[in-house]
Amino acid sequence: MSNNDANAIAELHQIFDAQRAAFSHNPEPEMPRRIELLQRIPEMLASRHAQVVDALQSDYKNHPALTATLFDFLNILERNQHALDNIEQWMQREERPLAQALYGSSVAYIRHQPKGVIGNLSAWNFPFDISFGPMIDMLAAGNRVIIKPSEQVPACGEVMREMIGDTFAADEVAVVTGGLDLARHFSTLHWDHLVYTGNTRVGREVALKAAQNLVPVTLELGGKNPVILTEDAVTPNNVERILATKITKNGQICINVDHVYVPRSKRDLFLDLLRKQIAAWFDDFTLSDEVCNILNQRQWSRLQNLVEEARESNPTSLVELGSPASTENGCRMPFTVVCDPAPEIGVSTTEMFGPILPIHTFDTLDEVINGIHRRERPLGIYMFSNNREDIEYVRSRTSSGGFTVNCVALHGAQANLGFGGVGHSGTGRHHGIEGFREFSNPRAYLELADDARIEPLLTPHREQTVEFVRHLMST
Repeated sequence: MSNNDANAIAELHQIFDAQRAAFSHNPEPEMPRRIELLQRIPEMLASRHAQVVDALQSDYKNHPALTATLFDFLNILERNQHALDNIEQWMQREERPLAQALYGSSVAYIRHQPKGVIGNLSAWNFPFDISFGPMIDMLAAGNRVIIKPSEQVPACGEVMREMIGDTFAADEVAVVTGGLDLARHFSTLHWDHLVYTGNTRVGREVALKAAQNLVPVTLELGGKNPVILTEDAVTPNNVERILATKITKNGQICINVDHVYVPRSKRDLFLDLLRKQIAAWFDDFTLSDEVCNILNQRQWSRLQNLVEEARESNPTSLVELGSPASTENGCRMPFTVVCDPAPEIGVSTTEMFGPILPIHTFDTLDEVINGIHRRERPLGIYMFSNNREDIEYVRSRTSSGGFTVNCVALHGAQANLGFGGVGHSGTGRHHGIEGFREFSNPRAYLELADDARIEPLLTPHREQTVEFVRHLMST
């Protein structure tokens, strides 16, 4: 272990203990306190906007400024405002009915109580959004927060550390930065809740470590998200929407398009529309400054291995749009389409997370549904169709974290729509009220009134219990 990580681990424990003590002193902050913490966030972001953009540029070597502003800045502000607008309602107790014959005027309700100290292991693809977005839900729910940014975006991590350090006391919110040893140690602490965003392999390791302390986890893990087009949906507008999402962050988005199901009779039309759209937008996709770099050589090599395996499997299946892949001026590659790849090769079995688009042709929707069922449940399913019966047929026979119609990934951009996966694509939800509840303990309360008559429930049982049971059994 490096000295830097050893020091970072020591710092983590110090902050963790301080937050534990602070939470014990004030385990259920009142609404004004929570609002005051959330109200600090807009100024924190506004004063560091340029640094956010520059940090992403530094880590990626080419990262469009508007992409940074939209997703790692404005997205966070929207979530924060939604929490401020709704926190009063979220904090209200939820009344539950009681059997009046037994409980009279007694009352029962759920009140959402803060969990305590929450850890957030965030991802490299949207480092600010994935760090600060869940933090908003956690603070709204009354918790303390420690964030560990991905070691793959060190410049972003340092900017986050400065932003949070200048805005919050360490026993309110803190950022710890370091390498893999710190990341691996992070999930061994006795958190009150732990969030991890990333790949399934590491997600499994995080969950296993957390389980040693019975720590509840929220896992956002991605997956192979399909787009399904029916025959009426292969149009220039729909292809543009699909492609515009796929090339955002150069495909490095957990809810992005992974592969497309296209009716066999429309495959050539789809490819033609895709080629024309790429040509209309870019002189050269590979070299364009409007296209985000692949993060680093590790990710680039992974993608090149997938392409080469597909090429070896069937050389004629590849359509490469742009100059050859290169790392000379940052990690770049052409937009690569793989037509009807063999089911056993990597592009068919692993998440793309880059500018590779497998296309699977089909004749019936049942083929598509069977194809989805052969894989683990995805984070999103995206269907383009004007036929409501077809849409409902696919929706009702599949399972995924989200399901969107005639768009891609936009369910994940809504501040008021719970976001998360199912099965191997994740567990738990954040965003909006679902996030508030995720990071709360739904504590059950019952206040017994003087007019309650609960004697039939009590031991030792008497004749009134016999009559009570006889009455219930006869109804």
